[in-house]
Amino acid sequence: MTDLNEKVAIVTGASKGVGAAIARRFVESGARVIAAARSRDKLEALHREYPDQILAVPCDITDPDQVQDLINHTVREFDRMDILVNNAGIGRFAPVQDLSVEDWEQMIQVNLKGTFLACKFAIPHLIKSKGHILNISSVAGSVTFPGGGGYCASKFGMMALSDVLTQELKKQEVQVNTLSPGSIQTDFSANPKDYALTAEQVAETAWMMVTAPKGVIYSNITMRPQVPPEYQ
Repeated sequence: MTDLNEKVAIVTGASKGVGAAIARRFVESGARVIAAARSRDKLEALHREYPDQILAVPCDITDPDQVQDLINHTVREFDRMDILVNNAGIGRFAPVQDLSVEDWEQMIQVNLKGTFLACKFAIPHLIKSKGHILNISSVAGSVTFPGGGGYCASKFGMMALSDVLTQELKKQEVQVNTLSPGSIQTDFSANPKDYALTAEQVAETAWMMVTAPKGVIYSNITMRPQVPPEYQ
C-alpha cells in the first residue's frame, strides 16, 4: 500500500510498543519514518528491520535543543516533513500524597512539555506541507481515576493543547488529531488484560487518521477494548 508514499513522518517514543508499531505501519504504507526515542539500541534494531525507510535518531523529547535538532535533521535529510506523531509518554501511578515530586515532574515533562516542544519546532515545516500532527493521548485525558493524578493531568493538558493547535492551525490547513486509547498490551501496563488493545490495533487507527479522505478530519478518536461478558 502506498497511501503515505513519499511522506515523511517523525514518531516519538518509537523504540517499542505503540510507537514502534506506528513506525512499522507507516513504513508499510510507503512513508519514510524518523524514529525518535532515548534508547539508541532499540531504535537501531528498528532501523535494521527497514534500513531504507526508518532513520533512527536518539532524542530526549524534554530537551529543547535535542528536539530542535531532531526536526532540523529530518528536514535536512528529506527536505520536507509531513507528519508528527507525539507518542512518547510515561506513567507513574499513586495517590497524590504518595506521588513523588520527581514522578510528577517527569510525567509533565515527557507527556506534555515534550509534545509542546515537538509541535513548536515542527509547525513551520508542517505549514509548508499542509501536514498532520497526531497526538497520542489516552482515555485518561478525559476520564480521571484514583492514583492517576499526574498522568491524567498531563494527558488532560495534551488534549487542551491539541484543541488550541486545531484552532491556531486550521487556516494553514494543518490537521491536528488526537488518538485516545484505553488499556494496551504493552509493557506500559504492569499487568495488561489479555483482551486489551494491541499496539498494532492502535497503529492501524493512527494510520487511518493520517490517511483520512480529502476534506475529512478525524479530530479525536477514543479506542477501548471490547470487554468479554465474563469480565463485565
